[in-house]
Amino acid sequence: MLSGTVQMETERFILREFQMSDAHDMYSNWLSDKDSAKYNAWRVHSSIDETKEYLSEWIGFYKKKDYLHWAVVDKETKEVIGSVTVSNIKKWKRYCEIGYTVAKKLWNKGIATEVLICILHYLTQEVGFEKICAIHDIRNQASGKVMKKAGMKFVKDKTQIFLNSSNLIMKCSLYEFTKGVGTHL
Repeated sequence: MLSGTVQMETERFILREFQMSDAHDMYSNWLSDKDSAKYNAWRVHSSIDETKEYLSEWIGFYKKKDYLHWAVVDKETKEVIGSVTVSNIKKWKRYCEIGYTVAKKLWNKGIATEVLICILHYLTQEVGFEKICAIHDIRNQASGKVMKKAGMKFVKDKTQIFLNSSNLIMKCSLYEFTKGVGTHL
């Protein structure tokens, strides 16, 4: 059963709801960075005020029990260094999709894998989802490696259309995590 964005911890990170005080970290660590946005459906923010607008909206969504969006906070530095979002929730099918972003300065340190394993465990063991899917731009092989290390299995390559300000069409690789099938959990 969904209970909203619950706080969790991994060895190195706290996963919690976003707060308005996170705007600076978010903007400087990924939302203003072209490399971080390169393989994602969101566009680079032109100012911290734009980040604050989005952040205010996200915080309002936390009232809904089916809004799952975590800030990834480094336990040592207390800095917000990434995010994890669950979307396209189909309760009756016990299905959802997951996406994540980590600050470029911290790529290749196992952060996304550590956090993804924690969230997959929560979603399957605590919430009861049976299948969780994720996609990545086929050019972003590092994200595919994260998904594999977290126990997700490659399904297929596909074209994904994102109807947003950019109306982006992206060639993606689809991965899925099925509860209890050859996983860490």
